[in-house]
Amino acid sequence: MELSVDKAVRNHVSQSSFHEFALFCVARQGGRTAVEILARAFIMDGKYAYVGQNLTGLRSMGTNTLIFRYSDIDNVPPGISIIKPEGVMLMHEALIIPDLSTGLAGATINRFEVLKRHTGGLLMVCTPKEPKDVEYPVDFHGSVATVDAEGIFVEKVGIQPPTSGITSLGLFVKATGLIKLETLSRAIMEHERLSKRVREINVACMEVAYEKAEVAHDITLKAKQVPQKDNDIMAEISTLWQTDLPVCDIRKCVCIECLAAYCCPEAAIRWEDEAIIFDYDYCKSCGTCVMECPENAIRMEDSRIVKENSMAK
Repeated sequence: MELSVDKAVRNHVSQSSFHEFALFCVARQGGRTAVEILARAFIMDGKYAYVGQNLTGLRSMGTNTLIFRYSDIDNVPPGISIIKPEGVMLMHEALIIPDLSTGLAGATINRFEVLKRHTGGLLMVCTPKEPKDVEYPVDFHGSVATVDAEGIFVEKVGIQPPTSGITSLGLFVKATGLIKLETLSRAIMEHERLSKRVREINVACMEVAYEKAEVAHDITLKAKQVPQKDNDIMAEISTLWQTDLPVCDIRKCVCIECLAAYCCPEAAIRWEDEAIIFDYDYCKSCGTCVMECPENAIRMEDSRIVKENSMAK
């Protein structure tokens, strides 16, 4: 008799009373905050909730994988393992590309392994595309929901890169129908880590996303061929927001080892031969290194000029 642990776990989950959703975001998109707020809303609604996260990058300040589970009774299992999600949300359509980043520090979940198993049910994607036009790496049949969360946030707030994680919750509400819009708005307004003005702005963006979200049922998506080179895939995802890039003034750099490198969300900085090296193929232009450099030796400059200078060396 063949024993399958995976099958046994799935059978157990199917007989359990908890519900699971997998959510993927680009670092600094505000995904963690968004899912914390989502859990708060479900708790307000009398449910039990659990949020798990998987961090990427050396001592990352961002996250790319989030698990949200809820139940009517107190039996929600902890842990980041994605078992059998009823729905998957991608807060940026570029994340549909197969994830070959498992070699990065802290990356323990291969996003593509999750996506290729999610061939039915509910798929939520933050994209300007209509549901029928979403590109997916494997054949999918089920419900597809889309909304341009980033576009909504940029239009209302104008911040780049757009922290549109909370905005995307409007798509979750519209697509799942599991929580009332009013309850989620109240959960946002009670999130203490954000200022009142920021909470109000996010509520407004989330409500617009709810109104504009498109949900289509009985949709079939045919598998699309995707690139297979690690560098091509990671560069496309990581450099979506590159406008300025960091450079270091070596005259001010007096550290024995780069302290700012330890705070880089993407592990895009290394110390080599007593010099700081930036990996511009992975840098997201977040500016964390500028804020963390104790000697103010790092500054942001136009990405086009920085790359030209880098290639000329």
